[in-house]
Amino acid sequence: MLRGIKNATSALIAQQQRLDVTANNIANLNTTGYKKKELLFKDLIYQETAGRGRAVSPAVENQKPAVAGTGTAMVAIRPDLSDGFCLETGREFDFAITGQGYFRIILPDGSEAYTRAGDFRKDSEGYLVTAQGYQLQLPQLPPEEHTLKITTDGYITATTAGGDILELGRLELAYFDNPAGLLHLGHNLFAASPASGAARITPPEEGTIIRQGYLENANVELSAEMIAMLTSQKSFSLSARSLQTLDEMMNIANNIRR
Repeated sequence: MLRGIKNATSALIAQQQRLDVTANNIANLNTTGYKKKELLFKDLIYQETAGRGRAVSPAVENQKPAVAGTGTAMVAIRPDLSDGFCLETGREFDFAITGQGYFRIILPDGSEAYTRAGDFRKDSEGYLVTAQGYQLQLPQLPPEEHTLKITTDGYITATTAGGDILELGRLELAYFDNPAGLLHLGHNLFAASPASGAARITPPEEGTIIRQGYLENANVELSAEMIAMLTSQKSFSLSARSLQTLDEMMNIANNIRR
């Protein structure tokens, strides 16, 4: 009976964690470049309840012992790295990445962070920056009035009002052997970690396309998240009912009179 209470308690904790992740996915439905999260569970250690030589329920020779589980627990929160839908905005400084790769961002301390959110703007010095003012790793734009153009393979040009075309180089992206291992910094930013491996800096690789005038939406499917939320809610309710039933059974056992 105590094992059952432990199992029900672990199920309540697990479903609460799953609800937290689902709620976070729904909250970021409109967050540019957001990747939905998936919760992974594992079963806990198993205990032998009947084995050979035990007086309670002796087993036949060579018979597999009867075992009982001790519940479940969260093992990882894994991001879904599939591309989100690209929404056309028409803005000159909006960029979306189709395929792998991350934009490179310079933080105030000089370190480098990475993002999939391509909603940039130009600051007073002619650099493209994020909403927080962090600089995109990109050449400084010319001071005169111009139109910026970035091709699908990352080549950057600026066309002045006089029709002159200035070549500004090529956009380089960051690639990782295990992007699921990146550390979350908040504000749509990530940092490299031992799990992700060091960043590999290169122009857009094969299969990667830069789309100017677009933003990558979150890859969250609201219908799927609603189903997951209802499933977790029902599982939580059933686990709570199990815990209540076990408590009533224990109460009955404690009040048995001879």
